[in-house]
This record gives sequence, C-alpha cells and structure tokens, in this order.
Amino acid sequence: MDITEKQKRNQIYKQTLQFIKPFYSLIGYAMVMNIVFSTLNAFTVAMIKPVFQIIFGTENSANLSVPGGNPQILENWKTSFYHFISSIIISPSGILKSLINLSILIIVSFILKNIIKYIASVATAKFEEGIIKNIRDQVFAKLTSLSVGYFSQQKQGKLISIIANETTALSSASISAFSTILREGTQVILFAILLLSISVNLTLIAVATSLVSVFILKFSRKYLTRYAHRMQKAMSDYTTSMQESFYGIRAIKAYNAEPHIRNRFFQDTSNYVRAAVKHKKIITLIPGFNEVFAIMALTFILYFGGEQVINHQLSSDDLMLFLFSLFSIMSPLTTVISSYASIPRGYVAAERIFEILQTNETIVSGEEKVNTFKESLMFNNVSFQYLQEPTLKKITLTIPKGKKTAIVGPSGSGKSTILDLIIRFYDPQEGYITLDGQDIKSFQITSYHNLFGMVSQETVLFNDTLENNIRFGRMDIPFENIVTATKLSNAFDFIDKLPEKFNTIVGDRGITLSGGERQRIAIARALLSNPEILIFDEATSSLDTESEKIVQNAINNVLKDKTAIIVAHRLSTIFDADNIVVLKDGEIIETGNHFELIDRNGMYRKLYDIQFTY
Repeated sequence: MDITEKQKRNQIYKQTLQFIKPFYSLIGYAMVMNIVFSTLNAFTVAMIKPVFQIIFGTENSANLSVPGGNPQILENWKTSFYHFISSIIISPSGILKSLINLSILIIVSFILKNIIKYIASVATAKFEEGIIKNIRDQVFAKLTSLSVGYFSQQKQGKLISIIANETTALSSASISAFSTILREGTQVILFAILLLSISVNLTLIAVATSLVSVFILKFSRKYLTRYAHRMQKAMSDYTTSMQESFYGIRAIKAYNAEPHIRNRFFQDTSNYVRAAVKHKKIITLIPGFNEVFAIMALTFILYFGGEQVINHQLSSDDLMLFLFSLFSIMSPLTTVISSYASIPRGYVAAERIFEILQTNETIVSGEEKVNTFKESLMFNNVSFQYLQEPTLKKITLTIPKGKKTAIVGPSGSGKSTILDLIIRFYDPQEGYITLDGQDIKSFQITSYHNLFGMVSQETVLFNDTLENNIRFGRMDIPFENIVTATKLSNAFDFIDKLPEKFNTIVGDRGITLSGGERQRIAIARALLSNPEILIFDEATSSLDTESEKIVQNAINNVLKDKTAIIVAHRLSTIFDADNIVVLKDGEIIETGNHFELIDRNGMYRKLYDIQFTY
C-alpha cells in the first residue's frame, strides 16, 4: 500500500532520531544549559523594571488595575519575582547604594549568562558534530557492504556528495535546526510568560498581529522542499563532474577537452546557484515578513499600552518592560521561524541518505565458513545479464584444483563476468556455482573471499606506503611475509632501491610507480595471505613488452602448485595453461590446451593468427 507524503515524512523523522540516540545524555545536558542561558537572558531583560523604579521612582504596577485582569498565577509569579529582586537590590542606605547593588546583579547575571552560553555551545557542537560523524559512518559502512553491482548503477559523484554534503545538510538543516528551535523556543516561552504576566490583553494584540507569519511559513514549505531537491541534485551533479574530471585528467589533457569539461562543470554549478538563490529568496522573505509584522505589533502595543499608562491602568515601568520584552522576543522568534523553514532541506537530504541505508543487499552472505579448496570450482548451467542483453548463456565449466585455467575470447564475450561471478561480486540469474560440490551462496562471503587472491588489469593502489598497500588491511601479518611476497612477485629489488623502501608513499593511485611496478605490487598483495586460488584479469595487457616480461615471470613464479584462473588478451601468456576456455557471445565454444585448440582450427586459432601473423 502506498504511503502518504505525511506518513513518509513522519517515517523519515523517526529514522533520523535513530542517529540521535547515542547522544541523548549530551543533548539533555546541552538543553539544560540552554534553558539556564535562556532563563538568564530573560532575567537580564526583566531587570529593566527595577532600573526604572529606582531611577525614576515609578509607581508599582501591582497597585494598578488592568482591565480584564491577568491570571492570578501570573500576578503572583510577577509579584514574588520582583519582591525577591527588591530584597537583593534595595538598600536602606539610599538610592545610590541600591543602584550599586542593581549594577552588580546585572554584571553577575551577564557573566553567568555568557559562561552558560559558552558551555551550552560547546556541548551543542559536540553532539551536532557527533551526529554528523554517526550519519557519515553509517552511510559509508552501508555503501562498503553493498555489492559491486550496486556501484555499477550509481554515479560515484552522487555517493560522494551524499556522504560529504547531504550528511551536513541533514544535520545543519534538521538536527541543528531542531536544537536551535528548542534553545530559542525556550526564550520565546519565557518572554511570553513575562509578557502575559504584565498584560494578557497587550500580549493577545501582539500575537494577533503576528499570526500572518505562520500562514506565510506554511504556504512557503512546498517551495522550500522543491528548491531543496534541486539544490541537492545539482550538488550531486557538480561533485560527479569534479570527480570524473580529476580521474580522467590525462584524457582531458590529451584531447584538449578542458573547455568542454569546464563548461560541463560550470553548467552544474550554475544549476546549483540558481536553485540555491531561489531557495534563499524564500527562506529570507520569511523572517523579513515576520520582522515587519513584529514591528507592527510593537507599534500597536506602544499605542494601546501608552493609552493604558495615560489612564493609569498600567505603570510606565511595566509598559517599558513589556516593550523591551516584546523587542527581545523578536530575535529568538525569528530564529525559530528561520530554523523551521530550513527543515525541508534537511528532509530532502534525509531522503537521499535513507535511500542508501534502506538498500537491500543483493549478494547475501551464507552462514557456513569455508577454509580450503579441495577439488574443483564448477559452473552449472549459469546464465547472467547486466541489463537487457544476456552476458553469459548456459555456461557449464569445471576449474580443477592445482590447475591453470585460462579464459580467452573477443571483447564483450563475458570473460571478466565469469571472474565476477566466481568471486561473488554478482550472483547468476540462472544456474549455480559450486565449490567442492557446495553452492557458494551457502558460504560466508568473508571466508569465501579469503580463498582468493586477485590481480586485475587496472591496479588499485592508495595514497599510502608500499607496505600498507601490500598489507591492505591485514595488519596482523608479519613484515617478513611482506618481504617474501615482494620477492616472489619480483618487486623486492625495485622497492629496496627506493630511499624510503617499504615506507615510500606511492601517491594517488600509485602515480609515482610505473605500470609494471604497480602490477608487481598488486601480485605481492594477492600473494600475502597465501590464497588457495589466484585470479589474473588481463594483468599484463596494458604493459609494454619489457614490463610484461617481468610481470609474466613474476606470475609464473607464483603459479607453481597453485590453482589459477587467468583471463588473457595476449595468448602468449597462457600457452602453458592446462585448460583454455574460449568464449564468444557469452557461450563456451571451445576448450582444450594450446596445441589441441590450434589443431582444431577454430576461434582460438583465429585469435592466435591475428596476434602472431605478421
């Protein structure tokens, strides 16, 4: 059943509260401090009355009868409050001594108010930043848990934007706004009580004059939400453009495409500015209207209150206190309204965040641990497709333990897809894959992945040391094992010649290393945990002849007595394979060793002739 927009909004608000749970105690502490601050702020404004009474000797408003009367509880509260203040500041020594006492009380109040404000601000910053971290951590953890298939359907820039931008927007426009509303709302309530204690009638006049602000806020909400959606989309677009530009900077330079990529980025940022300006126009108009109507309320109060003072129905010090209190309530009230107006943007950010957090994992881990590979890995009538066109069709294939299996074929024939299915980056739509006769879906993904070491055509290195790139999270493995792995991969000699050796920073994506050096590091990484099965996905296809020879020698070193699955473009790298599988259009059309396939004079022979006929 489809849920209504209101139900969806309430659901998102409830889900957002889950991020806040770990910070309940800190939020409570911050709110107590904010309430104390708000109380002291109202207290400092309330000091205006005794200032006027002492300096100008105005009469006590308690002796005056206000038409309509105030609720007795408020009258009692006001009388008790000022009686307490009088007991502190009024001195039998005279007016000057009372003024000194009043001055000291005001100074102490302001000092305390600012100390409390500082404490509350620090506590608020801690929980707000903590909540942002909590959101980012959960989103990042969720993203890294999702399968490769999810990322193939998403823009990387969008995902980066959600972690970097939407999390901040959710916090600043919703969580921080909620905190601000509570803090400033407390001041509004306290000032409202102070206003009511002076005159209910004047307070009602002020409220009636300002009611139009509420209708303006309600009317503007849908426009704020609309432009918030556009802002978040534009932000995602320019983040994507930026990320793709940095990644493809070599192609941009090679094809003189700087003007094109700049125009694309400029258009994305223009879309953001356009949406942001429209959003700002509305969100700025709201407090502007509110202030205008608040000033109108102030002038009405000045007129009607002045009339009551003239008719001796209200004391002049009470009128001044009312005006000062009404003026003081404007700022927190405007802040509350502005914060409430910003909530739609946080709501839009929350939608995008929860879209990720609620994504169902398509690759579900099994429960059984697997620690070894004994006999064979088998494809049983496996079919797979990425979008509409089938990529693999009814594949049946056996990969025996201890043998070297090669997979060849034209581009787009499904070679890399077979590897993706073996490693469980994807699951087949039809058929199943077994390891030693057991469906690989029944195994825990982490333990299953531990059986493999993988070297791909595009080596992924991080801006870290060589040691950490080879370790890659396996911090418990001794350094001696790293040295052994680099010797097997023919990487030790060039590492040993570097000034910092294994502590050398390789740069972003390993830019300080050559292609052959990066591949040898990747091989060392794959060997480090002594995997049962080694996978090479066109590991030498992008290398020059000399680098290819060095890397191929490294591969031959590590394949002794190992189970290997090799996707190869260059047939020279797989002449000695025990079994060669030839793919075309997602189907296996030939199998056998090199000499058998040459004699068969089929697809493999055609590929061989293309590469070795001059």
